[in-house]
Amino acid sequence: MGEVRTPVSIVCVYNDPAVLESCLAASVKLGHPSRQTEVIAVDNVSGEFTSAGAALNHGARLARNDVVVFVHQDVYLQSLPALEAAAATLLAQPAIGVLGAVGVSRRGEVIGAMRDRVVPLGRSTSVPADVDSLDEVLFLVTRSQVLHEPISESPDLAWHAYAVEYCLRMRASGRRAAAVDIPLTHNSMTTNLARLDVAHRSVGRTYAGLVPVRTTCGIVAGERGAATTSWPARRARGARTFWGESVGARRVIRTLRGGGTPRGQVVLADIRLLVDDAARLAGSSSIRVVDPSRDGAVAEAGGMERNGLAFSVATLRWPGVVAAVAAATPGELLLVTGLRAEEIAPLAATTTGPYVVGLARDAGLWLLFGAEPGALAPLWSRPRNRAFFWL
Repeated sequence: MGEVRTPVSIVCVYNDPAVLESCLAASVKLGHPSRQTEVIAVDNVSGEFTSAGAALNHGARLARNDVVVFVHQDVYLQSLPALEAAAATLLAQPAIGVLGAVGVSRRGEVIGAMRDRVVPLGRSTSVPADVDSLDEVLFLVTRSQVLHEPISESPDLAWHAYAVEYCLRMRASGRRAAAVDIPLTHNSMTTNLARLDVAHRSVGRTYAGLVPVRTTCGIVAGERGAATTSWPARRARGARTFWGESVGARRVIRTLRGGGTPRGQVVLADIRLLVDDAARLAGSSSIRVVDPSRDGAVAEAGGMERNGLAFSVATLRWPGVVAAVAAATPGELLLVTGLRAEEIAPLAATTTGPYVVGLARDAGLWLLFGAEPGALAPLWSRPRNRAFFWL
């Protein structure tokens, strides 16, 4: 007997029709949804809605199904069955007030399966796991609930932290905020932090009894916000991060030397923030990202764009990852993410060309093919990009 699936109403507010069509709309068309599943795209190109809450609540009022999914325009849904199974779970467990694709636990662990631009993040969970908060990228509520308790339309929140606020509202009323695997790629081109601090302070004031709250965009620490963290504490945290990344880089260097003379370099860098610049400096015609499946599940998503370049992603079993590296074409920037240290040398040996190995605490270990390391040198030229244990 297969998973129980519930048709959903997918509500998205958009300001870029091209992004909507290449990401969310395309993934729904190709994803084999239930016949009753619908997409309600709320047009905000002209700025009619001044907050995400106002736009999403408008979409919820148009919904025909029992579960409403709020999602960003630049999301590619890699499994409509998983989304509809999550909706069935929500209906079957009324103690859950809000369920999402990715959240942060009380201990700061990212929960849920998501690819953030080019990097897989989060601990996979097939059953709902309680979280401090959920990311706005995708979350589900029942239609009856959201009509009675709509998303906040506060001008202080505007386009930030509205899912965080909803999670705290549910938790304050004794209901659960939880995350579960709903595989997706968030093909984000920018990171909008304008007025995020205002949103966090507003949430902190409203739910003073529940803070501090961990989110994917930092910690909501009360009315004074994250600014209460002292400069020495931030400096010490940065030093610990640099030390940990350096230890990881040293381990990679040793494995590469064990396989012969390395043909690439090892850098400390978050490739999520640099992949577009890497493609530009390399003169690439496309960007392809693959990562190894850790549970046997595979998925592919194509037809997206980043700065006018064709962009595709895939989660593959290990032989498929090796084959993808061996089959890389000239002009293609190929990025392998979500790697373990012992996987780097065998993968690098698959081709005779140069490569770059990178490591960052939040982005993990990655391997880049299709670009001369020298051409990319400006991207990691700072002392912070070189491991402390450089050998």
